[in-house]
Amino acid sequence: MTSSKQGPLLCVLLCVGSGCAGADGLEDVQEAPSESYAPSEKGALGPLIAFHKDAVHAGFFWDALGRPEILFWMRPSEYRGTDVVDPTIGPIGELKDSFREFVYGGFRTMERNVQSRIKDDIARENTLVFDISHPDAFANRGKYDVRDLDEADFALNAAAFSDRGSSAGLNYNVFCAGNTTLPDGRWLVVGGHDKSGNQGIRKINIFDPLTKTWVFRTVPPVKAAFDVDPTIRFPDLHPDARDERNTDPPAAGDMRYQRWYPTLVTLPDGKVLILSGSDQDSSVGPDEAPSTRMHQVVPEVYDPATDTTVALENARKLLPLYPRSFVVQTGRDRDDWKVAVAAEADPPLPPGGESPQGEPSGYNGNTYLFDVRAALADRRRDERGERHWRLVDRADFAHEDGASAAMFELDRRGQPISQRIALFGGDAGNGDDVAAVEMIDLSERRPRWRRQDDLIRPAKESNAVVLPDGKVLIVGGRGAPDGEEEINTLEYQLFNPDSGEIKTVAKTTVPRHDHSTLLLAPDGSVYSMGGNRVDLVPEDSTLGVPVLQVYKPAYMFMGSRPVIERVPEEISYRRSFEVKLDAPCRSAGSVAILRTDPVTHNWSWGNRYVKLSFDRTSRCNLKVHAPASGATAPGGNYLLFVLDDRGVPSEAKRVRVGE
Repeated sequence: MTSSKQGPLLCVLLCVGSGCAGADGLEDVQEAPSESYAPSEKGALGPLIAFHKDAVHAGFFWDALGRPEILFWMRPSEYRGTDVVDPTIGPIGELKDSFREFVYGGFRTMERNVQSRIKDDIARENTLVFDISHPDAFANRGKYDVRDLDEADFALNAAAFSDRGSSAGLNYNVFCAGNTTLPDGRWLVVGGHDKSGNQGIRKINIFDPLTKTWVFRTVPPVKAAFDVDPTIRFPDLHPDARDERNTDPPAAGDMRYQRWYPTLVTLPDGKVLILSGSDQDSSVGPDEAPSTRMHQVVPEVYDPATDTTVALENARKLLPLYPRSFVVQTGRDRDDWKVAVAAEADPPLPPGGESPQGEPSGYNGNTYLFDVRAALADRRRDERGERHWRLVDRADFAHEDGASAAMFELDRRGQPISQRIALFGGDAGNGDDVAAVEMIDLSERRPRWRRQDDLIRPAKESNAVVLPDGKVLIVGGRGAPDGEEEINTLEYQLFNPDSGEIKTVAKTTVPRHDHSTLLLAPDGSVYSMGGNRVDLVPEDSTLGVPVLQVYKPAYMFMGSRPVIERVPEEISYRRSFEVKLDAPCRSAGSVAILRTDPVTHNWSWGNRYVKLSFDRTSRCNLKVHAPASGATAPGGNYLLFVLDDRGVPSEAKRVRVGE
């Protein structure tokens, strides 16, 4: 083990971005966890970096200058922390009863995560942008234990974070919403949180990366009154928060149904499919509302061209919350696509198509292909039914609250060679946590789920991200094996979809499960963020503070990397494009694009790995064959990587894929 006197060397080796703080205070630097292997074998996990709110929803966007930044939020996303918490009381601040009464209508706020021993951060809005290009963005003092971070650690990179909630036009609580990106790069955020869990909203919110503002939506009367009178000096000014017209006022762009925990799928035509979600009646108050809970069974389709939705009453289906769903190609033509949806309620939707009250008793691994185009064209679209769903196969487990990954490979014509979906752990569907990993290739004539190697232990609420080399990194989770006490998974696991094998590559000190997020960065590293602040130090929730940790895979320690000199900013379907590499050039091994949708609640949303076919036209020039349609690569922003013959990737270039 190294001694604390070697602190400066530790900073040079392990800190990321702009590195550690200066030499002052290095006596407080912790030692890195010792490992018996070289980074070129399993990679390296860096120290903790202050993050100034919980990153429950998070993702990359590109600003007007083409620079990558991260938008993220926690609850209540449309307020700042001091609206909810009085930071002058106690070591972490005290929740305000007035906020609970006048904004949440007496519902339990569940906002303990807004409290913090980093008092300066309470005053920030709960929706922020992290500028990863800021010179201080990754400044840190080499610490690996959340308990040891203090105000000085958070001051190091405070300038890299800026408010982007209410001050940027956000008027709704988009915590527990569905999120995806549109083909033009804007974020679509659907549904959300109305006062309490399971109470959804009809609103569709849009974040514009070019202006870093939210598209205007009608300000709810409850928020309008609070903005004028945040100290509640005039109680009569504040409308009844239990009346949903005051928290989710009707507007032209609304969905037909209120949703909490819905799934979004960006479709090949640029529209967005909306599935599932829950709601309950808040007007009856916090004691009675849970008895009114129900799942939304009617899909809707949002059209960004008209800012409207269409409800598909003819295609009802009782699904889990946040169902894992993926658009896939089912034929050779551009319109031959469907949406694969894994898991269904068990028992399923009863005859008549009415959603039962309460939570379904369980879920199974039934996997369907949903024909969205047929449902939209159906003349009986407004008639209640359960049409346009075709059962493909049944996985051994439902994998509810489990991680997932989508991995596609295309041929020279841009057609799919394989369309693999992997599901990791989760709830079996009956309340039991499992370690099982299952994978299906939806390009096969008869797609079937096949078991892979298990995770190291049963776990739900883990996150997964596909790396540029096609392997999948799985981080975090928690589970109770055989009904025993719940265990946090601290290991980072790497899944090889070609062999089905899983191996451990790193271990953290930070529990990451519920509300944690995982993002692939443009340099090929992985950012682990989020989780509830109160869960990050299990033995004392008051000590938890939000932190980022960067994992650098082994390929970042294997010597020189390819360098992309030139690539077009836009890639058109069915056309080839040129990629020029800086000399000297090793033999290129693969080219891949990875979609960069925002993530939340432990699954990968629209993110997918797409391996492209290419020809080498000269020593440093590649002719790469684009996807044939949006069925395999829905329009939007992607990271393009070129890997050499060792499997070492370049840093990515952002490209826009579309017509």
